[in-house]
Amino acid sequence: MAELKANLDFKQGSKTRFRQAERAVKAVKDMIFEGKFKPGEPLSEVLLGEVLGMSRTPVREAINRLASEGLLKIIPGRGAIIAELTIEDFKEINDLRLVLEPLAAETSIKYLPNDEIERQKNIWKTFLEGLRRGENISPVVLSKADMDLHSSILDYCQNKRLKNFLKVLRSQIYQYLLVCWKFQEFSEDTISQHLDIIYCLEARNIEDLKNALRAHIMFNSRYILCNEAD
Repeated sequence: MAELKANLDFKQGSKTRFRQAERAVKAVKDMIFEGKFKPGEPLSEVLLGEVLGMSRTPVREAINRLASEGLLKIIPGRGAIIAELTIEDFKEINDLRLVLEPLAAETSIKYLPNDEIERQKNIWKTFLEGLRRGENISPVVLSKADMDLHSSILDYCQNKRLKNFLKVLRSQIYQYLLVCWKFQEFSEDTISQHLDIIYCLEARNIEDLKNALRAHIMFNSRYILCNEAD
């Protein structure tokens, strides 16, 4: 009986640590995606634990997971820092996206609910109308909506490994998105491209959807590479 209780206590403790680690992962991702941490900035395990009200064990688990996803880099003797994405990294990631995102969309198009497509359409139409009225929309808001749209498509991908791999890739390019959404010309073109993608989803047109995704990813690559050259 004592052994059984010990096993149950251990399992309960493991579940609690896992939930805390998940919460820490989400909190750090949110802070990175909101630009609160800059590339190359150190991330203190102790301070993070204090901010989140957690022990170091789940915080350490979260840091290791974020490092495996490429959002953090662990340097021996220094600890974790926010990963810095090079232009070469970006090119490699977008080359993969160009092939894999249309493939993922092909498996998800039949399963994406109508109400989710409608929700996305309303979001991006509102952005476009606001931009045309001269509204100043936060790059953080636009970047998060960008991630949300692509994640919605991936959520219904029927290939689990492909879905998880692409979500990691998209997280890694977030720092570039945050910069790009500050520019008016990027915002106008990308919002229109997102609406094109949404209209293809609405029509359940696989070939048009794949073409719209490829055009969108290639535009992203050209825009960033041209601005890096400048």
